[in-house]
Amino acid sequence: MKRYLLVATLITLFLTNLSGAVRNGYEKDAANFRVSIQSLKNILLNDQHLSHAERRKIKERIRVLVNHMVYYEITDTLLRQFRTISPDLYNEIDSLKDSKGRIIDVYVKFIPKEQARVQAAGMASFTQAQDDLNSCNSEYGAGTISVKIWILSKALWALSHEFGHIKYLVPNLISYVEFYRKEYRHGLSEPVLGHEWDDPSGKVALMFEERFREGYFRYLKLDYKPVISPLLLISPIRKNFLQNLAD
Repeated sequence: MKRYLLVATLITLFLTNLSGAVRNGYEKDAANFRVSIQSLKNILLNDQHLSHAERRKIKERIRVLVNHMVYYEITDTLLRQFRTISPDLYNEIDSLKDSKGRIIDVYVKFIPKEQARVQAAGMASFTQAQDDLNSCNSEYGAGTISVKIWILSKALWALSHEFGHIKYLVPNLISYVEFYRKEYRHGLSEPVLGHEWDDPSGKVALMFEERFREGYFRYLKLDYKPVISPLLLISPIRKNFLQNLAD
């Protein structure tokens, strides 16, 4: 199977937990997105004194918010697909604990390639807490990990890869940080960051990919329909959202 150049562990070497789960990274803002879109639509419909420039600005803001909702729906759909295809892998991350037994929340976003800050199909990022080296946090708060996956045909495989990195890293954080500092002294200039031959995190990531592949073929043998490429989900999800918004 093709190895993705997935920078799974940009550990910015630096707590405690929530109610651990795999979560949609857009979820906490989704309700506000919906309210904002409807409010902006009402302004366009009811304010007859808006200038052309003001209308254009409002329409652009609506477009951006709709895109966020589309990505929210895609993420929701793909997480459900992953859980259906490989419930064992999903549940391992859904109940992931650090070395002290604290459950970790893993926030997942599927994003368009152009939004990625790093040219890698998938990235799991977090920081090591300074006052608790066994714990991690991300932009979602203490005891969390952020995962971003490009919306591409093999997005679920990329997610399985990132889940593998996380599966190893979280309960072995202190020892892996020491290994990481020694092995990747040049940081992002390393061509296979996280995937050296002796990198234990990379080994588990590849193992998770293989387990997901096996789950996918089991899924197909049960006469389920093939998984639709995430790229083909964008248009119908957008259309459905806009239709519901108009109702």
